[in-house]
Amino acid sequence: KEIMTLADVRKKIGEHLKTTLDIEDFSIDFAKQEKYFLDDKEVWRVNVGYVDIIGKTELCASAAFTIDAITGGVREFWKGRAWRF
Repeated sequence: KEIMTLADVRKKIGEHLKTTLDIEDFSIDFAKQEKYFLDDKEVWRVNVGYVDIIGKTELCASAAFTIDAITGGVREFWKGRAWRF
């Protein structure tokens, strides 16, 4: 199987954000393909930015993902955090 392209990653992250946070509009602020530290499998580490609406207030928010580089499955997810470059 082939490693996902960045376009594939954006689509998969969009699916995960819609499912977990009901977010459709987001930006990818950081993306890096690398080996996962626990099992040496290929992953994408991705930071996303989006607008979080609390009542009538719009706030800039972030989330960090680690997804499997072949299947797109979520390995790690943190709301309000970001990977360090």
